[in-house]
Amino acid sequence: MNRFRQGMLIGLLMSVLLILGIALTLDEERRSQLRLRFEKLRDALPGIEQLKQSAQETAAKARATGSHLSEQVQESAGKVVQQTQEVLSKAQKQAASLDNSTK
Repeated sequence: MNRFRQGMLIGLLMSVLLILGIALTLDEERRSQLRLRFEKLRDALPGIEQLKQSAQETAAKARATGSHLSEQVQESAGKVVQQTQEVLSKAQKQAASLDNSTK
């Protein structure tokens, strides 16, 4: 019986060591896989220089669009002023002609 217990104990210890070895190997494989995935993700992200360049291009486009809109607003305001002056001039002429005809 003593030999049976020794055999069981040795078998149990070997099983535990084998399980630990497998677990450590799997953990290393998982770490390696995670590291590879992280590196792929990091490589897929744009670099800081690319982000700066993109931000500068976007800012330049926004300035150009703002400038263009400003020009259009000024042009429209000028047309409104001109049309208002024309309407007032016509109204004054009609008022003057009505005033002359009533005299």
